[in-house]
Amino acid sequence: MQFSYKQTFPKDAATVLKMFCDPAYHKALQEALGATGYRQVEHSDDGTRFMIKISYEVKSSAPLPGFAKKVLGETTAVTQTERWDRSTRKGEVIVEPKGLPGKIRCATSLAESGGSATKTFDWDVSVKIPLVGGKLEELVVSDIKGKDPVDAAASRKLLEKY
Repeated sequence: MQFSYKQTFPKDAATVLKMFCDPAYHKALQEALGATGYRQVEHSDDGTRFMIKISYEVKSSAPLPGFAKKVLGETTAVTQTERWDRSTRKGEVIVEPKGLPGKIRCATSLAESGGSATKTFDWDVSVKIPLVGGKLEELVVSDIKGKDPVDAAASRKLLEKY
């Protein structure tokens, strides 16, 4: 299942990208989204390419039916990897919820227009479970979309520090 959305920021793309490439931003963002047990697993930054791999636990913002609770649980342990290429302003997010066979990937890009920046998210969600995979995909997509307004507001608030 594929879907896209955008977030806008009141600062230029270089400043917004500086925030996205700051490990402290990722920790603060996950805390703002209600994640617990945040841990930075890996990080690299050569000035052009940035990568951070984090783990945390999160509750779904979408109501889960019984079959989904059996697969995902009330809270889900997640490993997330985010990459940015500063030269192209393109990135990628890979979200790996424990126990969910399939993939959750997002291509990201950052564009500037008149002193503000727009981040585009192009998501690809697939769950490989016979009979219920499509329903779980819908729940995952609903959860991602439900968290977007909180994610955008928290990111704009955090941007004030940059």
